[in-house]
Amino acid sequence: MTMALRHLLDDDDDMDFKELLLKHIAPGLGCIIAFLMFVSPLKAVLQVRASKHLGDLNPLPLVAIIANCAAWLLYGCINEDPYVILANEPGLLLGVFMAISCYGFADLKARDLMLKAFLFFAVLISGAGITISLFIKKDSTASLISGYTAVFVLLCYYGAPLSTIAEVLRSRSAASLYWPISIMNTVNGLLWVAYGTAVHDMFIAVPNAVGATFGLIQLALIQFYPGKKGATTTNSGESGEYEPLQSSSTA
Repeated sequence: MTMALRHLLDDDDDMDFKELLLKHIAPGLGCIIAFLMFVSPLKAVLQVRASKHLGDLNPLPLVAIIANCAAWLLYGCINEDPYVILANEPGLLLGVFMAISCYGFADLKARDLMLKAFLFFAVLISGAGITISLFIKKDSTASLISGYTAVFVLLCYYGAPLSTIAEVLRSRSAASLYWPISIMNTVNGLLWVAYGTAVHDMFIAVPNAVGATFGLIQLALIQFYPGKKGATTTNSGESGEYEPLQSSSTA
Protein backbone atom coordinates (compact mmCIF):
# COMPACT_ATOMS: atom_id res chain seq x y z
CA MET A 1 0.00 0.00 0.00
CA THR A 2 2.88 2.32 0.82
CA MET A 3 4.55 1.59 -2.53
CA ALA A 4 1.32 2.30 -4.38
CA LEU A 5 0.87 5.59 -2.54
CA ARG A 6 4.46 6.58 -3.28
CA HIS A 7 3.96 5.76 -6.96
CA LEU A 8 0.80 7.87 -7.03
CA LEU A 9 2.62 10.80 -5.43
CA ASP A 10 5.43 10.48 -7.96
CA ASP A 11 2.88 10.61 -10.77
CA ASP A 12 1.39 13.74 -9.21
CA ASP A 13 4.84 15.32 -9.06
CA ASP A 14 5.41 14.51 -12.74
CA MET A 15 2.07 16.04 -13.66
CA ASP A 16 2.79 19.14 -11.57
CA PHE A 17 6.16 19.62 -13.27
CA LYS A 18 4.66 19.10 -16.72
CA GLU A 19 1.92 21.62 -15.96
CA LEU A 20 4.49 24.07 -14.60
CA LEU A 21 6.66 23.63 -17.69
CA LEU A 22 3.92 23.98 -20.30
CA LYS A 23 1.58 26.45 -18.62
CA HIS A 24 4.07 28.78 -16.95
CA ILE A 25 7.73 28.30 -17.92
CA ALA A 26 7.07 28.01 -21.68
CA PRO A 27 4.92 31.18 -21.94
CA GLY A 28 7.25 32.98 -19.54
CA LEU A 29 10.19 32.31 -21.83
CA GLY A 30 7.95 33.22 -24.76
CA CYS A 31 7.35 36.65 -23.21
CA ILE A 32 11.12 37.23 -22.93
CA ILE A 33 11.81 36.16 -26.52
CA ALA A 34 8.85 38.22 -27.76
CA PHE A 35 10.35 41.30 -26.10
CA LEU A 36 13.73 40.61 -27.76
CA MET A 37 12.01 40.28 -31.13
CA PHE A 38 10.05 43.50 -30.72
CA VAL A 39 13.14 45.40 -29.62
CA SER A 40 15.25 44.11 -32.55
CA PRO A 41 14.33 47.01 -34.94
CA LEU A 42 15.06 49.61 -32.24
CA LYS A 43 18.70 50.07 -33.26
CA ALA A 44 17.69 50.90 -36.82
CA VAL A 45 14.99 53.30 -35.58
CA LEU A 46 17.45 55.06 -33.29
CA GLN A 47 19.80 55.45 -36.27
CA VAL A 48 16.94 57.06 -38.18
CA ARG A 49 16.33 59.48 -35.30
CA ALA A 50 20.05 60.32 -35.14
CA SER A 51 20.49 60.82 -38.89
CA LYS A 52 17.04 62.39 -39.38
CA HIS A 53 16.68 60.29 -42.52
CA LEU A 54 14.61 57.13 -43.06
CA GLY A 55 17.04 55.57 -45.54
CA ASP A 56 16.11 52.02 -46.57
CA LEU A 57 14.03 51.30 -43.47
CA ASN A 58 10.47 50.25 -44.32
CA PRO A 59 8.24 51.78 -41.61
CA LEU A 60 5.06 49.89 -42.56
CA PRO A 61 5.89 46.76 -40.49
CA LEU A 62 6.11 49.03 -37.43
CA VAL A 63 2.41 49.80 -37.84
CA ALA A 64 1.80 46.06 -38.15
CA ILE A 65 3.57 45.55 -34.81
CA ILE A 66 1.16 48.00 -33.17
CA ALA A 67 -1.88 46.30 -34.72
CA ASN A 68 -0.68 42.78 -33.94
CA CYS A 69 0.03 43.58 -30.29
CA ALA A 70 -3.21 45.55 -29.85
CA ALA A 71 -5.27 42.67 -31.27
CA TRP A 72 -3.61 40.11 -29.03
CA LEU A 73 -3.98 42.41 -26.03
CA LEU A 74 -7.70 42.50 -26.72
CA TYR A 75 -7.74 38.71 -26.86
CA GLY A 76 -5.61 38.39 -23.73
CA CYS A 77 -7.77 40.78 -21.73
CA ILE A 78 -11.02 39.07 -22.73
CA ASN A 79 -9.62 35.65 -21.85
CA GLU A 80 -7.83 36.97 -18.74
CA ASP A 81 -4.54 35.48 -19.91
CA PRO A 82 -1.63 37.27 -18.18
CA TYR A 83 1.01 35.73 -20.44
CA VAL A 84 -0.63 36.94 -23.64
CA ILE A 85 -0.95 40.41 -22.09
CA LEU A 86 2.64 40.43 -20.83
CA ALA A 87 3.99 39.29 -24.20
CA ASN A 88 2.26 42.03 -26.19
CA GLU A 89 2.15 45.14 -23.99
CA PRO A 90 5.88 45.92 -24.45
CA GLY A 91 5.51 45.35 -28.18
CA LEU A 92 2.63 47.81 -28.37
CA LEU A 93 4.59 50.52 -26.57
CA LEU A 94 7.74 49.90 -28.61
CA GLY A 95 5.72 49.81 -31.82
CA VAL A 96 4.13 53.18 -31.07
CA PHE A 97 7.52 54.72 -30.26
CA MET A 98 9.22 53.33 -33.36
CA ALA A 99 6.35 54.11 -35.75
CA ILE A 100 6.01 57.71 -34.57
CA SER A 101 9.79 58.15 -34.69
CA CYS A 102 9.92 57.00 -38.32
CA TYR A 103 6.78 58.83 -39.41
CA GLY A 104 8.44 62.20 -38.96
CA PHE A 105 11.30 61.31 -41.31
CA ALA A 106 9.28 59.40 -43.94
CA ASP A 107 8.36 60.85 -47.33
CA LEU A 108 4.76 61.70 -48.19
CA LYS A 109 4.11 58.33 -49.86
CA ALA A 110 5.38 56.36 -46.87
CA ARG A 111 3.42 58.57 -44.46
CA ASP A 112 0.26 58.03 -46.49
CA LEU A 113 0.72 54.25 -46.40
CA MET A 114 1.40 54.28 -42.65
CA LEU A 115 -1.67 56.41 -42.00
CA LYS A 116 -3.94 54.21 -44.13
CA ALA A 117 -2.66 51.03 -42.48
CA PHE A 118 -3.04 52.51 -39.00
CA LEU A 119 -6.60 53.68 -39.66
CA PHE A 120 -7.55 50.30 -41.14
CA PHE A 121 -6.28 48.37 -38.13
CA ALA A 122 -7.68 50.92 -35.69
CA VAL A 123 -11.18 50.59 -37.18
CA LEU A 124 -10.91 46.79 -37.23
CA ILE A 125 -9.68 46.29 -33.66
CA SER A 126 -11.80 49.02 -32.07
CA GLY A 127 -14.82 47.71 -33.99
CA ALA A 128 -14.25 44.24 -32.55
CA GLY A 129 -13.93 45.71 -29.06
CA ILE A 130 -17.09 47.80 -29.40
CA THR A 131 -19.05 44.85 -30.78
CA ILE A 132 -17.96 42.63 -27.89
CA SER A 133 -18.65 45.31 -25.30
CA LEU A 134 -22.12 46.34 -26.50
CA PHE A 135 -23.64 43.32 -28.20
CA ILE A 136 -21.96 40.12 -27.00
CA LYS A 137 -23.09 38.50 -23.77
CA LYS A 138 -21.43 35.10 -23.93
CA ASP A 139 -17.78 34.93 -22.94
CA SER A 140 -17.16 32.16 -25.47
CA THR A 141 -18.49 34.30 -28.32
CA ALA A 142 -16.40 37.27 -27.19
CA SER A 143 -13.35 35.02 -27.17
CA LEU A 144 -14.09 33.81 -30.69
CA ILE A 145 -14.53 37.32 -32.10
CA SER A 146 -11.34 38.62 -30.51
CA GLY A 147 -9.47 35.46 -31.52
CA TYR A 148 -10.48 35.66 -35.17
CA THR A 149 -9.66 39.37 -35.18
CA ALA A 150 -6.17 38.68 -33.80
CA VAL A 151 -5.57 35.91 -36.33
CA PHE A 152 -6.71 38.13 -39.22
CA VAL A 153 -4.32 40.88 -38.14
CA LEU A 154 -1.60 38.27 -37.80
CA LEU A 155 -2.18 37.16 -41.40
CA CYS A 156 -1.49 40.75 -42.46
CA TYR A 157 1.56 40.79 -40.17
CA TYR A 158 2.87 37.62 -41.82
CA GLY A 159 3.13 39.51 -45.10
CA ALA A 160 6.66 40.61 -44.10
CA PRO A 161 8.27 37.15 -43.81
CA LEU A 162 6.31 35.88 -46.81
CA SER A 163 7.62 38.68 -49.01
CA THR A 164 11.13 38.14 -47.66
CA ILE A 165 10.98 34.41 -48.43
CA ALA A 166 9.73 35.16 -51.95
CA GLU A 167 12.59 37.60 -52.51
CA VAL A 168 15.16 35.04 -51.30
CA LEU A 169 13.78 32.44 -53.71
CA ARG A 170 13.77 34.95 -56.56
CA SER A 171 17.30 36.26 -55.97
CA ARG A 172 18.74 32.96 -54.65
CA SER A 173 20.41 34.95 -51.90
CA ALA A 174 19.57 34.92 -48.18
CA ALA A 175 21.34 38.21 -47.55
CA SER A 176 18.07 39.75 -46.33
CA LEU A 177 17.65 37.07 -43.65
CA TYR A 178 19.24 37.26 -40.21
CA TRP A 179 19.68 33.84 -38.61
CA PRO A 180 19.41 34.94 -34.91
CA ILE A 181 15.99 36.49 -35.62
CA SER A 182 14.91 33.38 -37.53
CA ILE A 183 15.96 31.18 -34.61
CA MET A 184 14.07 33.41 -32.18
CA ASN A 185 11.00 33.21 -34.43
CA THR A 186 11.17 29.43 -34.41
CA VAL A 187 11.79 29.00 -30.67
CA ASN A 188 9.20 31.64 -29.78
CA GLY A 189 6.59 29.92 -31.96
CA LEU A 190 7.30 26.50 -30.47
CA LEU A 191 7.03 27.82 -26.90
CA TRP A 192 3.63 29.36 -27.60
CA VAL A 193 2.49 26.23 -29.43
CA ALA A 194 3.32 24.23 -26.30
CA TYR A 195 1.42 26.70 -24.12
CA GLY A 196 -1.58 26.96 -26.44
CA THR A 197 -1.83 23.17 -26.65
CA ALA A 198 -1.54 22.82 -22.87
CA VAL A 199 -4.37 25.29 -22.22
CA HIS A 200 -6.40 24.00 -25.21
CA ASP A 201 -6.34 27.34 -27.01
CA MET A 202 -6.01 26.87 -30.75
CA PHE A 203 -6.01 30.62 -31.36
CA ILE A 204 -2.62 30.61 -29.67
CA ALA A 205 -1.30 27.23 -30.84
CA VAL A 206 -2.13 27.29 -34.57
CA PRO A 207 -0.85 30.79 -35.55
CA ASN A 208 2.37 30.20 -33.64
CA ALA A 209 2.83 26.86 -35.39
CA VAL A 210 2.69 28.82 -38.65
CA GLY A 211 5.20 31.34 -37.26
CA ALA A 212 7.56 28.54 -36.19
CA THR A 213 7.25 27.02 -39.67
CA PHE A 214 8.21 30.34 -41.27
CA GLY A 215 11.22 30.46 -38.97
CA LEU A 216 12.31 26.97 -40.01
CA ILE A 217 11.85 27.85 -43.69
CA GLN A 218 14.01 30.95 -43.23
CA LEU A 219 16.74 28.91 -41.51
CA ALA A 220 16.66 26.40 -44.36
CA LEU A 221 16.95 29.19 -46.93
CA ILE A 222 19.94 30.62 -45.06
CA GLN A 223 21.63 27.23 -45.45
CA PHE A 224 20.68 26.77 -49.12
CA TYR A 225 21.25 30.35 -50.29
CA PRO A 226 24.00 31.87 -48.10
CA GLY A 227 24.60 35.51 -48.77
CA LYS A 228 26.59 38.38 -47.38
CA LYS A 229 24.56 40.61 -45.08
CA GLY A 230 23.89 44.04 -46.45
CA ALA A 231 24.45 47.28 -44.64
CA THR A 232 22.62 50.56 -44.61
CA THR A 233 24.38 53.89 -44.52
CA THR A 234 23.06 56.82 -42.59
CA ASN A 235 23.42 60.46 -43.60
CA SER A 236 26.20 60.89 -41.09
CA GLY A 237 28.30 58.45 -43.10
CA GLU A 238 28.19 55.69 -40.51
CA SER A 239 27.52 52.21 -41.78
CA GLY A 240 25.08 50.23 -39.71
CA GLU A 241 23.60 46.78 -40.23
CA TYR A 242 19.86 46.58 -40.48
CA GLU A 243 17.94 43.37 -40.77
CA PRO A 244 14.33 43.30 -42.00
CA LEU A 245 11.59 42.98 -39.46
CA GLN A 246 10.44 39.46 -38.82
CA SER A 247 7.01 38.33 -37.64
CA SER A 248 5.60 36.20 -34.91
CA SER A 249 2.28 36.23 -33.13
CA THR A 250 3.89 36.23 -29.70
CA ALA A 251 0.68 35.11 -28.08
